[in-house]
Amino acid sequence: MLLHFMRLGKINQEIFNKIIYPHLGFLHNEVIVRPQHGVDTGAIDLQDGRVLVVKTDPVFIVPQFGFKKASWFAVHILASDVMTSGIPPKYALIDLNLPPKIGDNEFEEMWIGIHEALSEIGVMVVGGHTGIYEGTDYPMVGGFTMFGIGEKEKLGMPSKVQVGDDILMTKGPAIEATALLVNLYPEYFRNRLDKEVFNEAYNLYWEMSCWKDGLIASNVGIHLMHDATEGGVFEALVEISIASGKGMKIYEDKLFMNRAVREVTKLVNIDPWVSISEGTMIIITNKGDEVKKRLNEQGIRAEIIGKIVDDVKEVNLVKSDGSRQKIDTPKEDPFWKVFFELANKK
Repeated sequence: MLLHFMRLGKINQEIFNKIIYPHLGFLHNEVIVRPQHGVDTGAIDLQDGRVLVVKTDPVFIVPQFGFKKASWFAVHILASDVMTSGIPPKYALIDLNLPPKIGDNEFEEMWIGIHEALSEIGVMVVGGHTGIYEGTDYPMVGGFTMFGIGEKEKLGMPSKVQVGDDILMTKGPAIEATALLVNLYPEYFRNRLDKEVFNEAYNLYWEMSCWKDGLIASNVGIHLMHDATEGGVFEALVEISIASGKGMKIYEDKLFMNRAVREVTKLVNIDPWVSISEGTMIIITNKGDEVKKRLNEQGIRAEIIGKIVDDVKEVNLVKSDGSRQKIDTPKEDPFWKVFFELANKK
């Protein structure tokens, strides 16, 4: 029985390690990055100095955003994950299992939205499946896979993480939590926020991608990257620590937060540091100053927030007074509770 393991959202590390990781089918030696908790892509050595990286996710379509806008996000959720490898995506497979209630115009708008978003990042659909089926519904309407091929030396891997590496964060925490809540329930927030702050929070929607962040960083040089999805920035840091077998010192006075994020998360009483944050990239590199400079030049705020250490195999927050606080895996992402509470108020 698995009932005590299972919960809504992504499975936890315990069930992954017990059920999934030991049972991966026939093992091939050329697979140099296998599925592992805290690592977003798999990687296959092509034996010619190049690697093939691959990632799959649900097709995530939220009609309330409008089908074109929703399609942009569906593409960038996956593209961001692939880009964490340091290798940009180039090819895609998409399986659409659509609900019967979708209309012809909605389908066309969605597909053209997918096409335009893929075109902007240089990705081509090379195969897939499309159908309408009873029992399906938004937002999960199929499966989406992307592939990238690139130089092996550019590939980010847990084994490349070294003591002394810099830890960078882009954009700050809770980008996704803030953007989704305000875009899904605009009237609730419009009536409670300053107009300028509301507009800033609403437009964070277009920041829910770290494809560009990863592309810029990989062109300088990275050891590992990870986007801050469920559990937010703190969960992402813990996952990197576990995957790499290294510890971290995170400096409280280097952490930063978008103004709109601060106002929205305060209003709904959630901790931004453990809230879902697609668009925030955590970058491990030995070229932190150069990566930060290149990101800032492209209008992406980034800071070196800590260092990789080997004295302890855990993540510690170093406070301004010099004291330390261990950062653990969050028990839950507070975004979902607020999401359903606001849905019930409509």
